[in-house]
This record gives sequence, C-alpha cells and structure tokens, in this order.
Amino acid sequence: MGNFLNKLVNDAEKRVQSGYYDLHETVQHTPISLSQQIKNASHNAIIAEIKPISPALGPLNPKIDPVNAAVKLQQGGAIGLSILTEPDNFGGSMKNLLIIRSKSKLPLLMKDIIIDERQIIAARNYGADCILLIQTIFSDLKPQTSLDELIENAHKLQLEVLLEIHNDQEFQLGLSSSADIVGVNNRNLNTLETDLETTIRILTNAKSTGKPIISESGLETAEDVRKIKQSPVDGFLIGSSIMLAENLENKVREFVFA
Repeated sequence: MGNFLNKLVNDAEKRVQSGYYDLHETVQHTPISLSQQIKNASHNAIIAEIKPISPALGPLNPKIDPVNAAVKLQQGGAIGLSILTEPDNFGGSMKNLLIIRSKSKLPLLMKDIIIDERQIIAARNYGADCILLIQTIFSDLKPQTSLDELIENAHKLQLEVLLEIHNDQEFQLGLSSSADIVGVNNRNLNTLETDLETTIRILTNAKSTGKPIISESGLETAEDVRKIKQSPVDGFLIGSSIMLAENLENKVREFVFA
C-alpha cells in the first residue's frame, strides 16, 4: 500500500478520536435520493464537488464561498453536490455541509474518509443524503468497523452509500455489495496518478446491475465526458476542474451538455 492512503486513514482515525465529528447541532432534513437523481437526469448526471484543496494539484479555491458556489453549481445543472468535509488534506469542513444544506435542495454527498459510525451520524445530523465509502480501505487496511457494517449503519439512518472502487476486483465487490451507487475512481489513491481509461477499461464488459455507476476524478473538459460516455456509465463526479474555473456555472453546464 502507498503512504498516501495510509495517511488519509490515519488522519481520519485521529479526527474521530479528537471529537471532530461529535456534533451538537442538527438540521431537520428529509433525505433526497442521489441515486434516483442520477437515474432521472435528462442530460449528463453531474455531481459537482466543492473541494478547496486537491492533494494532487494543491490549492484549488481555498477561500471559496461554499453557499455561493453551491448556488452556481445548481444553476449550471448539477444533479447533486459533493461536499468535502475532510479538513486535513482537502480543506473541507463539516460547517460547509451544514450551511450548504440550509441553502440547497439538491442531494448532498458527504465526501470524507469514513471509517467509523460516528462520522455517519454526523453526516445525518448535518443534512447529508449520501456518504462516500472507499473499497480499497476495507480490502487492504481492514479498519475496525467493516464495510458491511458501515453500509448497514448508513441505511438505518436513511443515507445512501456511494462505494468508490479502482479496479476490476473492487468493481465486482461493489456490485455485490449493498451500496446504492458505485463510483469508478480514475485516480489511484496510493500514487495520486490519474488515468481516464480506468473507467472505460473496468466497464468494457459490464452488464446492467440496477446500481448507478459513475466516473470520478480527472475529468477536465467536455471531451473527457464524451470519451467516457462510450462506456455504460450513468453519471460523473467532478471537482478540481470546476473549482479551478473562472465561471463555476458555465463549467458545470459544459459537462452537463457534453
């Protein structure tokens, strides 16, 4: 295993133990299905990500106004928002999730390194509709709580699960899991190298499973989206290129109508 994924998990363990996710505020929110939004999209289903910092690229938009950004991304046609709540490597915050929830009617994905039930409770309390879980963590690092347990905990709280995978073996595990959405990450979290062919290669012989399948990471242009659309993919999660754009609304629209 590479050092970076280990670092992400170690940092997450420290945050859990420090009480970062032990929130006292809650927001009243009826969960919205991100998976249904993907399935029902009339154009390309784009989950737009609010990510201040990229470990691969460095600062993207560290002083971004999260509420203003959320409004612009929705106006551009995003069907959901991915909110980074991981502060140590991505510049995210739980506060961003809370304040965006109060202003947006789109389904919100809490994007973090989730390894503990306390993080899932925090997601629910702050108005998330879906959480990210990363298959590689559970296959290779074996955290104390199993993947199946975390998925079950999420579903009990009416949260959907986006399970992120990176290779063929993980893809099969994702399809057989109880996760609601499978995301193919084009970025190797060990090396941070990105290859858009990852999605195409993994989905070459994929058959319909009923689960929405999305492609994540490395999508910079409309042409990138058109290239990956040749495979049986249902949507896209895009962060860095949107955060770097001068006009967030126009950049999202570029992907929506690619």
